[in-house]
Amino acid sequence: MAAARADYLTLNGISAVRARRRVLDAVTLLVAPGEIIAVVGPNGAGKTSLLEAAIGALPLSAGEVRVGDRRMVGIGERARWFFFLAGEAEPPAEVPVATLLEQAVAAPGADRRLVPDLIERLDLGRLRGATAGSLSRGERRRVLLFAALVSARPFLLLDEPTGVFDPLQLLDVVALFRECATRGTGLVITVHQMSDAETLASRILVLDEGRALACDTMQGLRDRAGLAATASLQQVFLQLLQTRDSGEDDPRAPS
Repeated sequence: MAAARADYLTLNGISAVRARRRVLDAVTLLVAPGEIIAVVGPNGAGKTSLLEAAIGALPLSAGEVRVGDRRMVGIGERARWFFFLAGEAEPPAEVPVATLLEQAVAAPGADRRLVPDLIERLDLGRLRGATAGSLSRGERRRVLLFAALVSARPFLLLDEPTGVFDPLQLLDVVALFRECATRGTGLVITVHQMSDAETLASRILVLDEGRALACDTMQGLRDRAGLAATASLQQVFLQLLQTRDSGEDDPRAPS
């Protein structure tokens, strides 16, 4: 079991089953305040399941979730520590954007000091008069990200929040994530595109078939895989799979 550290989020050997299939297998992860963890892996690797297990939406069959020395035992307790943004989340189509922003700011713990900057940088001011149903997919995602970033929860668990953005928009969103981390928030973000994970993460958790292959910085992953400093995350992932399947030293233990 990982040792508890004050206000760190710790997933201790968590396992979970969905529809009789094991979707998480003894995954351990330690997330520090101010750290950005990107979770990557192929479809079905367990990325979304990991977040759902952390927030209590997916029951654990083994292991535990802790913040510091506090064991998370219910969704209500988790809600004080975690803000979860589901990948398929959509704001109600008939609700005006202005109302959605007001609701996010009125939520317990929201940091009103962040509001002007977030509205400007997410380009939400011009959308206030529109209803959510009239927005593009990217615009709806920016409204939801506003709610996450203004929440001021200690940990944000975001399921594929970057996939709808073009490269320039992604740079802006990554900058907001990094500033959020600078304020002491820990972020765990599932990412479909491995190149995006390289851009935004402090460390990267690599999952496959519900198991953690490794968790490290990009350079640490390259070293673990025995690859050059120019190797991409995709190349690292394939090498970690080969190492595991060949029966060599198991690279799965997270750092």
